[in-house]
Amino acid sequence: MRINKKENKNQIAIKKFDEEKLAEELGEVIQKKDLENYAEGQVGFFSYSDAPAVIGGGSGHFLWFDSYHNLYQFLADYFVVLAPGRYDLDHEQVFKKVAEIIQQLAASKISTTAAIKKINEAGKDFSQIEWIGELKDLTEGDSEFAKKVREQFFEEKKTDQKKINKESLNDFINFLSGYGF
Repeated sequence: MRINKKENKNQIAIKKFDEEKLAEELGEVIQKKDLENYAEGQVGFFSYSDAPAVIGGGSGHFLWFDSYHNLYQFLADYFVVLAPGRYDLDHEQVFKKVAEIIQQLAASKISTTAAIKKINEAGKDFSQIEWIGELKDLTEGDSEFAKKVREQFFEEKKTDQKKINKESLNDFINFLSGYGF
């Protein structure tokens, strides 16, 4: 049987659920996924912990990848351990549900917006994804998230600037490195 390479490229492999092992792997995998290692053309996502604020909920971060496929595979593999949910929840069920949604997204069966909504419903009390895209989406995009991030950047810089230009791009990237904490 011959496999269509394009079709195979969009397939997301689902790991066997072993929460302890996934959490250990995450520590290694997550290194070099932040903006300090950002390279032009990478894609990323912003997520935050959906736990109560008292135990660190609400704090978030950006992670960056070489391709959408690698980003989607990361989410399928590690979403549940990014910000582990309450102990009384069925973590394996959430893992499987999120992986199924990511498979649909990677196969272009649902939009990014629809996928984020479904992932956030499935991942309640774990992580919540607020944005998936390219840096250009944040510097020029019209999404509410992009506007909010730029507005906070300009407020912090105390400038009337409305766009992120080449001169302010490095400052913006540095700002994003601490965004969500």
